Amino acid sequence: MAKFGYLQNRSVDGIPLGFEVRKQFGHRYIFRVQRGNGFVGSEVGRKYQHKMAYYVPLSINNVESQPYRQQWIAAVYKWKNDLTAEEKRAYNLLAGKGLHMSGYNLFMRRAMKGEIDMFVDRGDPATWDFTITDFTTDGTWRTLDISAIIPAIAKAVLMELDIETVNREKHIRLRKYGNSNAINHQDIETFNGGIHQSGSMIVAVDNNRIIEYNIDSATWTELDVTIRGWWT
Repeated sequence: MAKFGYLQNRSVDGIPLGFEVRKQFGHRYIFRVQRGNGFVGSEVGRKYQHKMAYYVPLSINNVESQPYRQQWIAAVYKWKNDLTAEEKRAYNLLAGKGLHMSGYNLFMRRAMKGEIDMFVDRGDPATWDFTITDFTTDGTWRTLDISAIIPAIAKAVLMELDIETVNREKHIRLRKYGNSNAINHQDIETFNGGIHQSGSMIVAVDNNRIIEYNIDSATWTELDVTIRGWWT
């Protein structure tokens, strides 16, 4: 561990990069400045300049973060393509009033808190999120946890269903978790047996990210569901 200012830990190929060197350099090194706060070998109050080989954290593509990466991508797109020059100017003016940030950063902060009305496209999933073995088909209302797929800031979710059964006039119903009446729900019906059908449903959610489903008792040969996106 080198104390702050140690030349080797703030240089590349013998060339000094500055006095306080941070971030990565050409995917070769990562630089960091850290204040001594009791970690092994450090002195409290003294700065330390670190230099290490470049690496990609194992957690960069963790499943838990994926919904928020999609949220970020959608927010960047909305700022670049949907907001008018006047709306961007309004954000810049607001951000300049004591917030010490740009209008873009203010917009992104609000978007990541779910304060911006927008649709977030899920992207291109490689597999279905749920298949027939994930459901109980007995004609009663049951819960489905989708918290691993959408962020806590989502207000509604767009779902794609691909279904087939040997029976006709069988139903799949979806509704917001906690609803008790049979009026406000989404419904897809099999018109004939042995025919593949698909459809989309929109279901309201809150921060628990649980929805309810009711699937008629039948011989289901296909029941695949994926999340296409969500609204904030």
